Amino acid sequence: MRVYDYKCESEHVSEHFVKDDNVNSVSCPTCGANAIRLLPAPQAKLEGITGAFPSAADKWVRLRESHAKYERKTDRTGIA
Repeated sequence: MRVYDYKCESEHVSEHFVKDDNVNSVSCPTCGANAIRLLPAPQAKLEGITGAFPSAADKWVRLRESHAKYERKTDRTGIA
């Protein structure tokens, strides 16, 4: 079961447990009117301190390490 937010014509917002994801409307518990499911807010995982996306930071670290490794290799062999 999932929890979804629903909003009726009288602007009442309520949460409902729903077994089937295809249920787009329910009865409003406050006024009894038809309540329509709201779109959920998008979720993004941010790093706790800087607010950066961890996957982007990890990608930058990997690219930097591979570039540094390449530079060390070319410096030893003298090949440019």
